[in-house]
Amino acid sequence: MSTAQAYATAVRAVAEAEDALEAVGTELGAIAQAVASDAELQRALSDRQVPLERRLRLLDAGVFATAHPATRAAVAMLVGAERIGLVDEVATALAEQAASERDRSLAEVRVATALSEAQVTALRAALEQKVGTALELRVVVDPSVVGGVRARIGDTVIDGSVARRIAQLRTRIGS
Repeated sequence: MSTAQAYATAVRAVAEAEDALEAVGTELGAIAQAVASDAELQRALSDRQVPLERRLRLLDAGVFATAHPATRAAVAMLVGAERIGLVDEVATALAEQAASERDRSLAEVRVATALSEAQVTALRAALEQKVGTALELRVVVDPSVVGGVRARIGDTVIDGSVARRIAQLRTRIGS
C-alpha cells in the first residue's frame, strides 16, 4: 500500500465516522486543486521553518474555511505530517476506494474549465460506452488542458485535449 493510499484509508475512516464521505471526497479534491494551483500556498503549508500552528491557521481562509471538519482534519493531518504534497494523490486514492466500493472504476477527468452537471453526466455516459464499465468521475479543473478533456481510467488515458492536439501539430510541423 502506498503512503497516499494509507492516508486515504485514514481519511476515509474519519469521513465515514462523521457520515461525510462524499463531502470530504469532494472538498479534498477542491483543496488539492487549490494547493496545486497556488505555489505560494503550497510553499507556506510545507515550509518547516514556519511553526505548524501558523501553517494550520492557513486552513481558516479560502476554500478551507467552509470545509467539513473531517476535511479540515485530513488536511491538518497532511500538513502536520509534512505530507501536504500528497494531497492530490490522497484525494485520488480516496475517490478510487469509494468508486471500488460501488463496483465502479474511477475516471480522473481533467478539463480547462468547470463542467455543468449535465456535461458531467454526458461525459460519464460517453466514457462508460468507450471503456465498457461503470465509472465514477473525479473532475479536475486544469488550465493546462486548454480545452477538451483528458481522462485517466486505471492505466488507460484518453486524451482529447487541445494541448495534445497542439503538441501533435508541432511535431508534424517540426518533422
